[in-house]
This record gives sequence, structure tokens and C-alpha cells, in this order.
Amino acid sequence: MTSPLSDRDHRASNATLQTIKSAPPESSGKATGFTQNKGQTRNRGTKMEQRDSESTDAIIQRLAERQAEGRTESKARLAAIERAMTPQWRATMEAKITRLNSEASSPRSKLPKLYMLMEEVAAVRAPHLACGPGCNACCRTIPVEISDLEARHIAQATGRTMATLPPGRHTPALTGGPHVNTPCPFLVADMCSIYEHRPYNCRSLAVVDRDALTCHEVNTNLTRTKDPRAVPVPMTKMQAFDPSYAALTNRAGTVWADIRQFFPAQSKST
Repeated sequence: MTSPLSDRDHRASNATLQTIKSAPPESSGKATGFTQNKGQTRNRGTKMEQRDSESTDAIIQRLAERQAEGRTESKARLAAIERAMTPQWRATMEAKITRLNSEASSPRSKLPKLYMLMEEVAAVRAPHLACGPGCNACCRTIPVEISDLEARHIAQATGRTMATLPPGRHTPALTGGPHVNTPCPFLVADMCSIYEHRPYNCRSLAVVDRDALTCHEVNTNLTRTKDPRAVPVPMTKMQAFDPSYAALTNRAGTVWADIRQFFPAQSKST
């Protein structure tokens, strides 16, 4: 049986990245990802700026070169993660998850503890992912669904007032609504200003590549228009923490909405 901490290679187009959405409670057993790449933090912001300054044609050329390389690199990176997660390491992490699940405390108290366990996994995966602090590829165009539990956690950490929404799911449709293609309200100076407190879904998805080229807006637009030049994004998603997350959010009265709905953009004078 595959360990619940094993990485799975998910070949996905940017269409999958267009909405980062929470699995409904009944789907809590599905795979999710371990994220965060601290090892390449300093260089990634510079690389992102360099890519942004490139012409569309130059980006498309780089995408064609990446497509020609195939899946060799992403498979090698996934294999390296598997090797780093030794049997002893897995057993220790699974024991920590079990203890957290059985802890008699409130969801509000458990959420940051869940994040801390995810950070431990992130440290192992870090050298092999394109994701990490300093990368803002997903922060500009992708709606991110969060629960009211996570919204309250962010509000407490930032002092921002969260919008009050009725129970249920309010996330806008993938291709419409005012929140699509709008930067995250916590993207400040091209950096995540709440990285330590970022939502579960921002942690769970990870791109297994040397950079975020396939997450570039050019590739996203190619995918949305079904252009054959679009390149699939080599992604991995968590599975170990999904049941714990579902246990915290699977309750009567839960509110699901895009992070932009909970925290509308503030005016410059605010």
C-alpha cells in the first residue's frame, strides 16, 4: 500500500490551476500536496521579474523547449522526494498527524498546528519544488477557496476585518465573477504578506519543476484558449493532511468563499 505521505505526480494543465478549490467534506480522502520551497527563496523573486520582462514570444519559445524535455525532470524530482521521506521519517510524521487528530481542542487551536506539520513536510520537499516564498505565479490569476475558519485565522493575524457571509459555498464560477483574474488581496509588492498564515489550499498544491515557467500567465492564457502550445503543469498534491483538514472544516455552518470575498481589496486611502 502506498504511504499516505507519498508524492503523486499529477500532470495538469493550467486549467486545473485556474481555481484552487477545497474538496467538499465528503471528498476528504482525496490526494492533496505538500508545499513550500524555502531553499530557493532569494533567487525566485529575481527569476520571476526576469520572466515578466520577457516578451510573449520569448515565453512561448521557452515553453516549447520545456515541452520537448518531457517529464524526465519532474519524475526525478518526485523520486528524490520519495527517497528523502524515509520509512522512519514517515512513521514519525504519521504519528504526529494521529496525535493532532485525537487532540481534544478546538478547530481554531488545531489549524495552526496542522500548518506546522505541513511546514515539516515542506522542509523535505523544498529543494525539489518551484513553489515557495517569493514566487507569486499563483497569486495573480487563480481564485483560492478558503473556509471561514481560515479566514478568521488570517483576520486575527493581520488585523484585517473579514466579510460576514452566510453558511454555504460562495466561490464564484471558474470563468466568471469579479474575483477571477484579480490578484490576491494579500499580495503586496509581489510578495505574499501572509505567508506564515496562508490558507491550506495555498500550501497543498505544488509544482514539481525547476521554476514556475509553466505557471506563467502566458501559459495560463494558452491553456484557457485551448492553444496547442500550452504546456501541462507538473504538479503534486498532498494526501496526508486532507482528513485532518476536513475534520476541522466539516461542520454545520461552514462558509466557503474565495479569499477575495472574505477580504475585499482595500482602497489606497484605507
